[in-house]
Amino acid sequence: MAVGYSLRADDPSRNGSSPAVSSAPMVDGQRVMRVLDPAERYFWLLGHFTSVNAVLIAELDRRIPAEDLGRALAALQRRHPLLRARIEVVGSELVFTEGQGEIPLTEAPLREDEAIPVEQMMASAFDPAPSPLARCVYLPIEGRDRSVVVVVVHHAMVDGSAASRLLQQLCRLVDAGDAALEVVPGSVPTPLHDRLPAELRPPRAVVDVLSQIRAERQGQPEPSALPFHAREVTAQIPRDDVLVLDPEAARRLVAETRAAGGTVTGKIAAALLQSTAALFEDGDARTICLAAATDLRQRVEPPLPEDDMMVAIGMLCTPYLVSAETGGTLTRTIGEQISREVARGESHLFYRIARIGGFEPTDAGFASFARWVASTPQNITLSNLGVFDHAQDPPWVRRLTATMCPGPNQLAFVTASTYRGELVLNVATDTAKLAPPLAERLVAGIAARTGARRERDPDEVSV
Repeated sequence: MAVGYSLRADDPSRNGSSPAVSSAPMVDGQRVMRVLDPAERYFWLLGHFTSVNAVLIAELDRRIPAEDLGRALAALQRRHPLLRARIEVVGSELVFTEGQGEIPLTEAPLREDEAIPVEQMMASAFDPAPSPLARCVYLPIEGRDRSVVVVVVHHAMVDGSAASRLLQQLCRLVDAGDAALEVVPGSVPTPLHDRLPAELRPPRAVVDVLSQIRAERQGQPEPSALPFHAREVTAQIPRDDVLVLDPEAARRLVAETRAAGGTVTGKIAAALLQSTAALFEDGDARTICLAAATDLRQRVEPPLPEDDMMVAIGMLCTPYLVSAETGGTLTRTIGEQISREVARGESHLFYRIARIGGFEPTDAGFASFARWVASTPQNITLSNLGVFDHAQDPPWVRRLTATMCPGPNQLAFVTASTYRGELVLNVATDTAKLAPPLAERLVAGIAARTGARRERDPDEVSV
């Protein structure tokens, strides 16, 4: 998020241009897996005063033996070292160190008419010290040959895209049986920052990008406050609404959007901004910030393999002048702006500024970090995980989705995922900060503007 920040060219950055620091096997005489990347460090710090759980949900058209799921989890942990890791403070650094614990697996049967208890999984924070920073819940549906697998992972370990692929791998391991469980242990992935193009690593590059942003936004109104969003409240009471476009509706949305010269991300983002503007009720245009997670796997050097489990996203935060009735050009504008910002290297900027800020893992550092987060603009956030290739998935995997509780400054955290042609929007709000009637209006607005249907009747949504 680049709105309203300043940075001097001489600011220090230990993760600036020295890949050797991030990949060193020894820190202060202690052997470590590696130092946390700026993005991983940001989410670890944030997790000390708000939940940053990535919640991944696989809905299955069969029941699976819990013991098979447990063996597949163990194989997955062998394959991905960060699933065994713990995060520790060594000197002034945050590092991944080798952990020994297994990913805990809990079985909790569901009645056929009972909703998946996603909300409590979103808010149940991890203890940052013990490993692993992941857990799994198996939910067989009573009386039906159906079940649900939920994997919860701390956001400092993976992003939503990586975590969703993790869930795909888990289902494949269950289906393949014992022959697939002797996986080859993987290596610790190189942090994203060290893979950025060389010209984007030095602190000077941050200053240059900030200068371009300021020049582009000169004369634009400051982002509007969202008075209906009580960001100062520390409690979290998550609500997860599921909006669905079946394959035919999803194809129609894609075709219409492309014909208008836009992108699906732009279309969904425009719906979020317009629905937020509608909460003001007076019809006036407002400058509202859109935060958009961007997958950087194919934009770094060398490109990251899709199955590398780590945080490999950047975050853009851009103000748009919008009203509830803003015309269709907003979709195209957003898509073009995101492409421009990614091209000039803005995606990883927010996390690098947080790292350069020097927030130490101490009580005073946490307090300073919390104040800094509170100073960033309120926004509505979109993470489009894209289209998942299901060719190798078992036929009994019906749906893969993901959700996450909004952070302190996020009106809503919306995750989009396309699986077997179905486009699903998980609209996560925090009813401690956004009153349920307003959350309902926001969700209904997004559904109407995207053509999605509600998965659950509003009266059935728990808050």
